[in-house]
Amino acid sequence: MRFAMGSYETIVVGGGPAGLTAGIHLGWHDRRVLVIDRRSGPLFFTLTNLWNVPGQPEVRGIDLQGRLRAQAEALGVEIIRANVISVSGEEGDFVLAGEKGQEWHARTLLLATGVARYHPTVDGDYRPCFKYAGKGNLFYCPDCEAPEIRGKSTLVIGAGTANAAAGMAIGLSRYGDDIRVLLTGDRELSDERRARLSAKEIAVVEGEISELVGDRQKLQAVKLKDGTLLEAEAFFVSSPAKGRTDLAEQLGVEIASTGTHAQPRSQRGDTNVPGVWVAGDLRPMTQQVAVAMGTGNIAAVMIDQHLRRADVAGP
Repeated sequence: MRFAMGSYETIVVGGGPAGLTAGIHLGWHDRRVLVIDRRSGPLFFTLTNLWNVPGQPEVRGIDLQGRLRAQAEALGVEIIRANVISVSGEEGDFVLAGEKGQEWHARTLLLATGVARYHPTVDGDYRPCFKYAGKGNLFYCPDCEAPEIRGKSTLVIGAGTANAAAGMAIGLSRYGDDIRVLLTGDRELSDERRARLSAKEIAVVEGEISELVGDRQKLQAVKLKDGTLLEAEAFFVSSPAKGRTDLAEQLGVEIASTGTHAQPRSQRGDTNVPGVWVAGDLRPMTQQVAVAMGTGNIAAVMIDQHLRRADVAGP
């Protein structure tokens, strides 16, 4: 089949583990695929080891990202850095527009746009966390990183609701018995959460962060505005996780009842919009890398089968 310039069988928006895994499968089946990525995903900046990626123990996140990209490109997948700001059209001719005036067309779409990560603020600025996130002992995903705190003094930093931070601390207590909670914003703990924290001997501290104290990408302490210094060996952030749903919403993809993620019709990643699939952290599930890869792969299998059926049926 011939394609016009800028036209693809599938465009994948998002080049994290879900998007690149999808590209690998579709590239292997000789599909004309474009992966468009802003290169802002956390794996690009993860210098620590991932311990639970099947078949790849002790692989750094940044290295896994590089391997996935290299494999996809070797299979003929086109990967570009760009920011898609709008999408329209329907199955057979979806039209994507980039912020620099680019335009791309595709028969089918896979949205793997990930989630917005919320960081604790330091004097109202979230950027100081960039020095430590994914580079040492500042963690965000219990499913991915909870075992990292085994036997370590740990501070859970609440950047969302107080009850969510308390829940994270209680869940992490199975890995160590030296855990505290810092509530930086919302401080309304339910009686049930407060009682559970007390039973686990998890202390609660309240205050706003004025400084992150650390050296060589490893966080050592959090300093509060009242001068309190909270030292720990590990730090876990409790914060909201909101999928980047803007493109999905433009297409009319159903959004989960929480309003935070796209809602697939089934575990295959298909949506209520014909020709559109979702994968990875955009779906309402864990942010674990191996799971993201799995959702990307199954979506790609379904997309390839869908395209094959259309090819067999003919015009």
